[in-house]
Amino acid sequence: MILRGKVLHRGEIIEAGIEFEERILRISKELNGKAIRGIILPAAIDVHVHFRDFKEKHKETIESGSLSALHGGVCLAIDQPNTSPPITTPETYFERVKRAEKKSYIEYALNLGLTEENSARICEILSKIQKRYFVPAIGETFLCNSMRVSYPTLERVKKVHRITVHAEDPELVRCNDIPNFRCRPPEAEVRAVKKCIETGVFHFCHVSTPESIKSIATSSSTSEVTPHHLLLSTEDAERLGSFVNVNPPLREKSFANTMLENISLADVIASDHAPHTPEEKKDGKSGFPGVETLYPLMMNLVRKGVVEIKTVVERLSEKPAAIFDLKGYGGIEVGNYASLAVFDFSRVEKIKAAELHSKAGWTPYEGFEAVFPTSVFIRGVQVLSNKEVLVEPGFGRVLRSVDKSSGD
Repeated sequence: MILRGKVLHRGEIIEAGIEFEERILRISKELNGKAIRGIILPAAIDVHVHFRDFKEKHKETIESGSLSALHGGVCLAIDQPNTSPPITTPETYFERVKRAEKKSYIEYALNLGLTEENSARICEILSKIQKRYFVPAIGETFLCNSMRVSYPTLERVKKVHRITVHAEDPELVRCNDIPNFRCRPPEAEVRAVKKCIETGVFHFCHVSTPESIKSIATSSSTSEVTPHHLLLSTEDAERLGSFVNVNPPLREKSFANTMLENISLADVIASDHAPHTPEEKKDGKSGFPGVETLYPLMMNLVRKGVVEIKTVVERLSEKPAAIFDLKGYGGIEVGNYASLAVFDFSRVEKIKAAELHSKAGWTPYEGFEAVFPTSVFIRGVQVLSNKEVLVEPGFGRVLRSVDKSSGD
């Protein structure tokens, strides 16, 4: 197949044709093919989702979460291990990916969970899994909550594998009442980030404070930011009501504004898609759904001139692929998978929860402007056309260990 139109290639928008089968074969200004309205971009890699399932299938499943991701222009999602039961053993890991192989609409990878209980055997557990599957990272590793890991344990295992950290210091997290930003202060994140940077090199999840993102940027570690820490703030508490809780919590408007102004300091933009039902949110559960709105919200910021398209695409595709060693993914380059998303900036929509595909049934971005993809391709196959899904559950692959070593 050959698509022709505006293409973001190596940081520049050019008029060119892209020839591809499963992988991109040629990119040339001389190639003619099917004319595309809009701009052809790499499909996104969301390195931080919680697709729930198992005992929490009432709030999301791999099938519903990956369908939501597909509609948002995401070709690959990295699922987190704090499920019920958690992914802390080879047995639960294999059970999880077996489900993904049957149900995922998009490419899928799964992190391994680290706890105090399995930390002494983490090398053995990881080795057993890696004989079959590609493990992007150990984490999201929590410094506070029921899967809490201590700083000494984190230091002891820091060189085992890539580790992603949820940085909130447990001594400063007082509660999770509504609104939880009153008892989970910015200092909890700042302190945890500082301690971890002094310990080793990590990938920091969902950074929410300017001080932290600036500290990480001057270290050897990497960071990710979320749309909700860029676009929402404590000023949204009245609008969100009992749905306001998220970890780390929303910060003051000045923090969000500074985070957005300094988005180039972040390495990755990720959704931290963490769905709960409306009933659970009323009880104070923390987390926002967001995998479907991740790319569309960022594309609307590009449309409005708030951020540059190169900045967004680097952090949604190129840098995630590089940081997590995802061979064949990333930018639009010959040899990479033809996983593409087409956006038409003339087609601006208002986000409506009723039209999204997560089982959560709500969104913190109700009424926000967004630009959703008109077409999505994964590995050269068109999977979405004007909101019509063209593949079945199970189309998406689970990344295996050979994917990392051979690119197959």
